[in-house]
Amino acid sequence: MESAVNTSTIDILIAENNFLVRQGLRAIFDGEEGYQIIGETENYDQMLEMVSILKPRVLIIGINLQSESMVTYVQQVLILHPEVKILVIDIKEDVSEIVSILKAGVHGYILKQCDKGEILDAMRAILRGSNFYCHNVMKLNKTLSERTVTLTQRELQVLNLISEGLTNKEIAEKIFLSDHTVASHRKNLMKKFDATNNVDLVIKAIKERIIFP
Repeated sequence: MESAVNTSTIDILIAENNFLVRQGLRAIFDGEEGYQIIGETENYDQMLEMVSILKPRVLIIGINLQSESMVTYVQQVLILHPEVKILVIDIKEDVSEIVSILKAGVHGYILKQCDKGEILDAMRAILRGSNFYCHNVMKLNKTLSERTVTLTQRELQVLNLISEGLTNKEIAEKIFLSDHTVASHRKNLMKKFDATNNVDLVIKAIKERIIFP
């Protein structure tokens, strides 16, 4: 476990089991002003501990587990540290896996063959509050580029829980928000989808392929 702290920069934590990939990412960000790698880890359990201790602005995760396990770790980070932006770097081109992980609420998704420019574009996008998918991911899952509704990470999280039939109170308890905040997110979702009720909201979200039944 390696760490350093500099609060004047965008602090980045890398969770990736491939040494060469970690070194490549470090080389990219060491050469760019305003970024600093504050930690590296090869496993997800240590990643959770380091996120809690180092409190990075961005967490870069390389996929080295099955997507089901990956989703569990991503959800833990987002629930416990909703302020952290998550960028996933994947070596495979599995559409079902990409969709599964995007559904968990990550902010960016790129493939390892993407170039330096796209990696930096991804960082800039997620830091300003947008989602980012590299062009290779967009080719694999064309529906991502056809969406007409844009959601924040928190709205996506609330939407998924609404689709599971949870009440505002249940959602609030699950993701550590107030009932009022959840109600506000639900109201914004209704407006964005022009939905009349919860069923209408979920149906429209499925049609947009933002959530999946």
